[in-house]
Amino acid sequence: MIRTILSITSAVLLIAGSGALVGFSVERESNARYTGLEVDVVEIDGMFFVDAAGVRDRIYTNDSIAGTFVADLSLHDVERWVREIPAIDGVEIYPGLNRTLHVQVTQRKPLARVHTSEDEPDFYIDDEGELLPLSPYYTARVPVIHAPSFEAASEAFALVQATANNPLWSAFIDQIEVNSVGALDVVPRIGAARIAFGDAQQLEDKLNKLLVFYTEHVERGNLNVYKRIDLTFADQVVAQRYY
Repeated sequence: MIRTILSITSAVLLIAGSGALVGFSVERESNARYTGLEVDVVEIDGMFFVDAAGVRDRIYTNDSIAGTFVADLSLHDVERWVREIPAIDGVEIYPGLNRTLHVQVTQRKPLARVHTSEDEPDFYIDDEGELLPLSPYYTARVPVIHAPSFEAASEAFALVQATANNPLWSAFIDQIEVNSVGALDVVPRIGAARIAFGDAQQLEDKLNKLLVFYTEHVERGNLNVYKRIDLTFADQVVAQRYY
């Protein structure tokens, strides 16, 4: 009987002690405050459209973080503040064990710059085909598309996408001009010739023809004698010389 009474008493004391610890823990959590903010920007291909200082400033305009009660700060709100920066792609936010709020962001990657007119600002097209405003802090070294509108630039963007992961072609293409009927002319970084691609169909075949043409004429050393190279004809390259 005595052992039974002792066992019941021990159990009651254990439950009471656990309840007190839980209550203390809950009270401690409710009074917990953030001690600071850490921001990490993942670099892509040496591009710096977003920097840690800019992300911190955007957050600080809404909340100082340090000293803010953990329970009072919505991580969804912090993500929303960060995503107000146009060049932001992904956002990951989590509180550290030391009560530091950690924010890691990835950047959108521009593949081309579009110039529509002297009256309208240029813009980028990112790797998802979405419009991306220019940055006042960084200029990407990407091909420039001359087109009357964002929609008209889509034909040229198909060529940029097809060549973006090829070091040879991505270094070769400097500018792409889209005319009134949507045909593409490429201005290369080497040679004096403009290259007529026509539409964005059969790009692989056209690029293969162009590679063969350039390979042969670079070896001969007479690449600069041509002013226009036309890839729009089936199974042939038509080149026009300077006279």
